[in-house]
Amino acid sequence: MSGISSFLNCFNFVRQIPVFSSLNWFDHQRIARKAIIVEYKKGDIIARQDSPPDYFYCLISGRLQAYSELNEIKDNIEFIHRGMHFGIISLLTGENHSLTFEAINDSVVLQIPKTEFERLLKSMPQLAIELSQNLSQRVRRNVTGKKTIFQSTIISIYSPVTGTGSSTYAANLALSLQKETNKKIIFVSIHPSVRSTEDPSVDSRATQASLEWKTPPVSVTEIVGDHERIMQSVIKNDLPIDLLNVYFEKDDEAAKKQISPLVSALVGDYHYVVVDLPNHMDEKVITTLTQSDQVHLLVTDKKKDLGMVRRVIDQLELNLKEKFRAEAIKVIIRAHHERMYLTFEEIDKSIDYSVYTSLPSVQREDLKESLPSNTLMFMQCQESSEYCKTVRRIAREIGGVRVGLVLGGGAALGVAHIGVIRVLERENIPVDMVVGSSMGALVAAIWCSGKNAAELELVAREFEKKLNMLKLFDPVIPISGLIGGRLIKRWLRKHLGDKTFYSSTIPLKIITYDLIRREEVVVDSGSLVDAVRKSVAIPGVITPVKVGDQVLIDGGVLNPLPTNVCASRGINKIIAVNVLQSPEDCSEGFDIVKRELEEKAKKSFWRSPLGYIGFRINRGLMRFLSPNISDIIVRTLQATEYVISEQSARQADIYMHPDLVGINWFELNRVDELIAAGEKAAENVLPELKSLVSAEQNKPSAA
Repeated sequence: MSGISSFLNCFNFVRQIPVFSSLNWFDHQRIARKAIIVEYKKGDIIARQDSPPDYFYCLISGRLQAYSELNEIKDNIEFIHRGMHFGIISLLTGENHSLTFEAINDSVVLQIPKTEFERLLKSMPQLAIELSQNLSQRVRRNVTGKKTIFQSTIISIYSPVTGTGSSTYAANLALSLQKETNKKIIFVSIHPSVRSTEDPSVDSRATQASLEWKTPPVSVTEIVGDHERIMQSVIKNDLPIDLLNVYFEKDDEAAKKQISPLVSALVGDYHYVVVDLPNHMDEKVITTLTQSDQVHLLVTDKKKDLGMVRRVIDQLELNLKEKFRAEAIKVIIRAHHERMYLTFEEIDKSIDYSVYTSLPSVQREDLKESLPSNTLMFMQCQESSEYCKTVRRIAREIGGVRVGLVLGGGAALGVAHIGVIRVLERENIPVDMVVGSSMGALVAAIWCSGKNAAELELVAREFEKKLNMLKLFDPVIPISGLIGGRLIKRWLRKHLGDKTFYSSTIPLKIITYDLIRREEVVVDSGSLVDAVRKSVAIPGVITPVKVGDQVLIDGGVLNPLPTNVCASRGINKIIAVNVLQSPEDCSEGFDIVKRELEEKAKKSFWRSPLGYIGFRINRGLMRFLSPNISDIIVRTLQATEYVISEQSARQADIYMHPDLVGINWFELNRVDELIAAGEKAAENVLPELKSLVSAEQNKPSAA
């Protein structure tokens, strides 16, 4: 403590603090003699709400959050970055602190005792003027509601093994963040002074995929502690993101200790700081990881490598203690071969930790020319590649700009969802989460399993011939539904195989309903076949699924358009598709059918003897069989579900209601009409869709 609080250190720090910048050299000395420098660890409290004022504070490095506390709930959160001062209002008024100040990272704070600060203030009119102007600006910001201080997020990318493409991933993530959020991003590459490529243990792909800098790096020891020199070393206007290329000497322990302070020094200047760390794990790398808001751990699916990533997680848990948050530590699997040999479930069990996602392998045809840059070369993929889609999805999640697609129930009417998906694919509208209920769950599951709209259409066409519906009919005793569901499950397995939620190309949630507890159940793990089977179990028509003490039926009974599930998962851009018919639609459809029957009844026997006889036989059968129990149940349910869906639609940013007038809930054979209606509904809102996902909507309001 004595070393960091030395007069020379204090003097250098005072000169860097904006509120003291207009003072002369003599005043800087006077302030430095009264100041002390205090180091705080991540999570430490600098000053607590309702405590008496004792110091004037200036943040030298790190990050703080200021908030009010009510019943242990944080409110009115603001962020304090390097160079900002705080605690001044309490000092001037003598009142207790109205906020709690907590270190988000390891932080260094310059503190001047209250009595000493009051003496300095009386003897330095210029300082009083500076503080007065700062307070006036703060009051104006509070009145107008305009915030000029934004939250910065540090994202550290680390792999304990070589050959995972972690550096390439880090660079692509930084660029995707800028594209998706339109905010200020810096990519920081930190590496030893010499990167050996002669090590036989290094996979050849690691060399191909590694970054290639065209400009020399700067030494961490030359710039750390001097914010002006750090910013001078930043490469600007070369790529859409800023760049910082930093090296350290492998044997210089002091230099390694400066990595974390260097990264923390960039917060406040950028919304996102993406840090590419060296592969070798030591205490300094772990320290940087613990100071990060998010840690992305890249690893192959080799058992040896999985063991190494488990040790990293253990070390982070040990260092962070109660501050450890599993959602901030994301394990990303990069398959060692073109496909993964271990399932996600096997990997989860192996490392006793949930895998976040996997990075698809990159095919030669996926590659594209790198962005023109005078400083950096790295592997980039076509936007249509699965690798690029995955990185963009991660970037949108980090940036809080994810797009959710909600596909509602509606039996055969749900085939219209395919038309909506066709337009989304054609127009490259990104989707980061799909939530489906009933028939919407079935379409969502097949789509998220990796099939495209054209393949979905082929699946739907299996039932263009009405007789093919009989392939799903298996009566069951005792009767809890007209259809047992065994053949439905077999049909689902034909299209979904053994795929699980983990293997879905887009995060997927499926809604079902527990008849016993009368509550919705969100299924997001396990077999896709089992989940869909639960969600399509129309009461009285298809038998329920018993799981333990649950009796699970059609998710549409309680939540036919589950926009709430998207919203509760942090999705802030929601597209909802409701295929259920309104009362007006049903009435109009009835009138259409009635007119068609009247026209057919007018045809004479002599014009078409077979048609005449067939029409009357069919009409007689319909009068005898209608309304049947299935029709009564489904129409009753859909009447209620439509009202619920209209309420749920209020949570959606974009709402589609395809025109399906005249199509019945059981008419799976009308594929062309259903898909065309969905396509038309999506095209009608296409300008709104493009606007919703545009990065222009994500521009920062300030700074």
